[in-house]
Amino acid sequence: MGSASIIVIGASTVFYLISFGLALGAMARRSQGDLTVVDEDLGTLKCQYTTDIATGFAAGSFVFLLVAQVLVMIVTKCLCCGSGYKPGGARLLGVILFIFSWIAFIIASSALLAGASQNKIQTKRLYDPSEGNITCKEVQKSLFAAASAFTFITMVMTEIYYVVISGAREDKTSFGPSVGMSAYT
Repeated sequence: MGSASIIVIGASTVFYLISFGLALGAMARRSQGDLTVVDEDLGTLKCQYTTDIATGFAAGSFVFLLVAQVLVMIVTKCLCCGSGYKPGGARLLGVILFIFSWIAFIIASSALLAGASQNKIQTKRLYDPSEGNITCKEVQKSLFAAASAFTFITMVMTEIYYVVISGAREDKTSFGPSVGMSAYT
């Protein structure tokens, strides 16, 4: 595995970009609630929510993010299996990118899953207007924004990691120029 494969880079980039787009879609289509008067005599209000499509977008984004990350880790053998690496800066940079790509992946995954689960929770109880300032529970837009940002960061770090670590692999088949020394032994 001397050089990075264009097929792996292309496939993982497509998966990451789909995940990024779905995270942006979840941010744009998150559920929003409006207070609606249910009974004027009792003065009760209820939250009416828009569609719940953002949960599906966030879950789909997580699946594509996971597939892309696993694809690159399988191809690179996750730094722990396979042949060794050439000593030098490329190996060190590969290890650093590996660590930070997994940190960004964990943050993006956590934000996507938290956003999906919070978006699914819709307040169903009735409110009494005498309680004061009443708002409907909604997912913060920034949660899905953070998920999309960290998805993009994961993509960049993982792709660079793949290219760097592919170049740092030792090639066991090539030993350099050969000099016949058998006559001198």
